[in-house]
Amino acid sequence: MIRADVLQQFPSIFGKQTVNGRVLDVDETITLLSREIDPAIAEALAARRAILAAPAPVAGKYAWPSWDESFEDPISGKPWTYRQVVQGLVDNFLGRETPWRWRMNDQVAIPDHVHPGKIAGLELTGPWAPLDMAMNALNSPAPMNMPDFEDASPPHFHPESAPASEPVGVFAAMQNAREIFAGKWDTKPYEVVKKGKTRAYTIDRPPAQWPTRLARPPSIHLRYDHVTVDGKPAPGLVVITVLWVLNNFDALRRAGSGTYFYIPKMQTPREALIVERLLSRIEELVGVPTGTIKTKMLYEEGMAGRYLPAIAWTFRRRLLGTNVGRWDYLGSLIEMWKDDPKGIFPDPQSVGMATPNMIAYQRYNALLMTMAGMKDGALTNASPIGGMAAVMIYQKGDPYGRARYNPLALRAMVVDKLRERLLGLTFVPDASLPAGARPTLAEILDGKVTGRLYDAYRQSWVASPEVEYVAAGNGPLQAKLADLQSMVDRPLETVETAGRAVPTASSGLSPAERELLQSRGVLDAAGKVTPVVIPRESIDAPEKLLSPALWDAIYQVPTGDVTIEHVQHSLYMAANYGFQILNGNFAAAIDDYELKLRFMNDLATYRIYVSWLWSLAHHQAPVTKDGRLLRQELTGDGVVLGKPAEPVKAGARLDRALFDKVFAYHDEWTAAFFAEQDRSGAPGRFDRSKAPVIMDLLRRQLLSPRYVQHSARVLFVVGQAKPALHGQILEAIFDLSREEVVRRLQAGKMDRAALEAHDYCLDLPPS
Repeated sequence: MIRADVLQQFPSIFGKQTVNGRVLDVDETITLLSREIDPAIAEALAARRAILAAPAPVAGKYAWPSWDESFEDPISGKPWTYRQVVQGLVDNFLGRETPWRWRMNDQVAIPDHVHPGKIAGLELTGPWAPLDMAMNALNSPAPMNMPDFEDASPPHFHPESAPASEPVGVFAAMQNAREIFAGKWDTKPYEVVKKGKTRAYTIDRPPAQWPTRLARPPSIHLRYDHVTVDGKPAPGLVVITVLWVLNNFDALRRAGSGTYFYIPKMQTPREALIVERLLSRIEELVGVPTGTIKTKMLYEEGMAGRYLPAIAWTFRRRLLGTNVGRWDYLGSLIEMWKDDPKGIFPDPQSVGMATPNMIAYQRYNALLMTMAGMKDGALTNASPIGGMAAVMIYQKGDPYGRARYNPLALRAMVVDKLRERLLGLTFVPDASLPAGARPTLAEILDGKVTGRLYDAYRQSWVASPEVEYVAAGNGPLQAKLADLQSMVDRPLETVETAGRAVPTASSGLSPAERELLQSRGVLDAAGKVTPVVIPRESIDAPEKLLSPALWDAIYQVPTGDVTIEHVQHSLYMAANYGFQILNGNFAAAIDDYELKLRFMNDLATYRIYVSWLWSLAHHQAPVTKDGRLLRQELTGDGVVLGKPAEPVKAGARLDRALFDKVFAYHDEWTAAFFAEQDRSGAPGRFDRSKAPVIMDLLRRQLLSPRYVQHSARVLFVVGQAKPALHGQILEAIFDLSREEVVRRLQAGKMDRAALEAHDYCLDLPPS
């Protein structure tokens, strides 16, 4: 059953659709497929909850799986052991024909326009509602686009204060896609009033030049209240995949493209099998060969890394590559160690993609996708994909003139994508090299040493469509192999920014940039590009590939400090993003007062800050170096946390009293920030009454002994509820057992919304 308001607003995307010459009913297909996979989803989520709550040490419960653990083969229906799966991957790498050898996409070849190794450049992600965002995406020079139906536009959230007539974003985005692909907006402008002015948006490029689109559906843990099956909310995964295929399959094929997805939040082969069965059934209903629908997958969960060979094996008929999901991934690592007082992560601000554990993660992703994508020695059947660069540029009309910091953002983009490209260079020599030998890229290209060179990371993510910004990221990804060394060796060119010299987007490396890349092994001591060397004998057995040393490199807690300044910074980022969510804005640009940059935040970054702060409060962790709490001050960049206040000595524990001070200083900043808006006459875009709501929510969440894995769900239920229910809802989520919530409900002392919030936020099956 489709909720009446949704069906009334978007009738064209439901009901009967003609797909590949067949008439299929959207509503009936959602019902059929939801019934088929719902039991498996319940089992998979129960397994997620069990391992999260298990008291075993991290190195035990998150170790490499047992070699005897078995998984169902979606092709044959027979079980394979983990040893057999990994052995088959090794056999493909070594070119050995064995009963276990497997690789990606052998049944239906990858079309060139979606091949991550053939179409180099950025993948732009973002919601497709409102319509101007979809138009901006299609106008972008990023060659890949990901209409986001997961992080950036959860459909089940409608702020309590928003007009009831406001359309549900996910279905609006689906209708936008249908109309765009049908040609409705090829020449017609879309006019919208923004900040009191009417703006007209158009699609400026012909369809043949549009980026390839891969829709990101929700993962298995999300359900849609707007669509029910047998009285329960339907899995969002089913709703989106069915709507996207049945509405767009024919139009995409006529345009020379295809139906593709970006699968998020996979953690185990069991979960991958759910998605694989769903897509296979859709292919069966549409009448196309299995493997026609291609997917990429976000490798954004630490849990997934343990099983990554088996997840890829499960998806082997359709997986184009795995993406290093970055922010959710860091959040998941913090989550893995949350119960260990010795597993406190350092300041998240300090754990970037160039830290050793994140380098190991990127290299592991590149190696596995290279091994699984090899065919006849070439990287033909799959390729790894890089991660998100979340820095953004300021608009020239910024009231504080912060566009002067844009060179920082552009340079950060260039270095981020250059590092990824260099990390993906993998050399497999024909013969054994002397111990420790690392031939340079130039030596390999000149034939001075023979073997296979794999150029893996050719695609990577970006969050903003500005032409200058996208060009900065496209450059390192689209450069020819032979030109990479010259990019590194270009003369240093700088521009004065915030009182210091910042390399331009087209500059060669600064001494600091060069030193960092050398320390990570992608440049040698002479500054020459140096691919990683993988001798065949080094991974010719499953135990050599998934070694204890690799586990330690990926999963051990990185070294670094816990500082009071970054506790404040994390609360600032979490509170500001939560405030945006409560106002209905999911993909929100937050000003980072430390880095002088804007960052595109979404549910993944919120997860990092909340998980880290919760772990600090849960263990009353000590700060590791002397510092000071910061108070608000008005600067040339606006009101920031920057004025030193009372000192906090190394060893001081982050107990309730210290957290209360952090909250108090943030409240002071909020009041000063709003006062500055009033003084300057800046238009108020958001409902300020949400500010105390997010602070109360965070105080309850961070100081509760109960960990909520999907932290943003609390934002959704509070944001949709009447203010009078906020207290009940937060108590039900963070303080009470389900039995107690039910008892109070039956006694008339608690609203049913509190029980629904408890179940939803703790990921319990719908009742």
